[in-house]
Amino acid sequence: MAQTKAREVRAGVGLVIREWSAAFLKEHSSMKQSEILNAIFSAFTAVLSRSFGDEAGRDLDGAGRMLVPLVDMLNHDSEEPNVSWQWHVGEGDEEKIKAGRGDIAVTTLKDVKKGEELYKCYGWRPAWDIASSYGFVPRLKKERWECSVIPLFPAVLDLAPDIIATPNQISNDETSLDLLLESNYGVLVKAVLAAVDAANEIEARQNTDSGSEIASKVKTDRPAQLDRLEVMSLFRPPPALTANDFPFARRQPCVVVGTKIGASDQITSSNQQYHREALKKVLPAYRAAASAIAQLRLNHKNGDSSSSIQASQMAMAAASLDKGTDWDEAALKLIRLGINDRIQTIKGDGKAASTWLAQSTTVRRLDEISLQHRQFRADMSSDIREAELNVLHTLYNELNTLA
Repeated sequence: MAQTKAREVRAGVGLVIREWSAAFLKEHSSMKQSEILNAIFSAFTAVLSRSFGDEAGRDLDGAGRMLVPLVDMLNHDSEEPNVSWQWHVGEGDEEKIKAGRGDIAVTTLKDVKKGEELYKCYGWRPAWDIASSYGFVPRLKKERWECSVIPLFPAVLDLAPDIIATPNQISNDETSLDLLLESNYGVLVKAVLAAVDAANEIEARQNTDSGSEIASKVKTDRPAQLDRLEVMSLFRPPPALTANDFPFARRQPCVVVGTKIGASDQITSSNQQYHREALKKVLPAYRAAASAIAQLRLNHKNGDSSSSIQASQMAMAAASLDKGTDWDEAALKLIRLGINDRIQTIKGDGKAASTWLAQSTTVRRLDEISLQHRQFRADMSSDIREAELNVLHTLYNELNTLA
């Protein structure tokens, strides 16, 4: 996930370079292109990690963002911050906001002793996002909100049991569900999102028709970002059985899911309501995905792979209105497969990172600073994987209590 964010940042840098005039590039013609790119990238990430936005989030096109010396030196602590900040700008003073003018006031949240470091909360962001934006991963002291991703369609879901299609099988029209999904992920993901939206509308209409009052929401510190359904596309290694014949990374749409993780099993167990809420939030999406898979399997069984998937059936499954199938059971099974799939991918990434680091220290002749930099990158990647695995294992254990 952090690699995906890094690619977005580099793409942004590329767009900046494209907008520059030929005169500027000519002025710096003595520099190598890689040196120019690295200098711009350093400046870009410095602004990205140290600029401030106002409470309304008015930071589009740079409006409402500014660099604040001294305040930008405050480190992050999402669990026990001792200061907070507020941007004071006159109400409705859009000119000041656009110009990035105004005052920032830093206020202590508790008694602070002389010499004690000041910490503020940068706002909730998952470990991979913090790492890619600020270059560190927060240490888990007691408990914090964290997120992971779970594949929407796990890697091995074949129409023909125990068979993963190879190129030869594909040419003979023996396509497995895994590869069929691979070529239709965009359409299927849009169908899942539409089914979840339809299910939400159905639920809202039922509440209105029945005249039932919606209970007021219980106050929670759950980050608002985790209340919306988000699907992101990652890459995974090819299945082992087809790695030789089909040796390329595979796209894999994943659902973002988050809960509150703890530094001990006791703390994790005490947050059970958050784990169940996390699963409940994504359940409609996996009901819809299970419906799509069931339709694909039926079409394949009937020798009719050209038939389209019925969005209405996916919506009925997402809303649990189709009583002919236990879609909750199918969805939970899909989530369980997805968690196992993601855990294996993360462990594989860890092994690859260890191999990369070992080769860096034995095969390549690197200076001490380069070696330290690679060690730092390896350690930070390990912390990101540990945070995500914590979420995955926590949710998997919760699934077992629901079985």
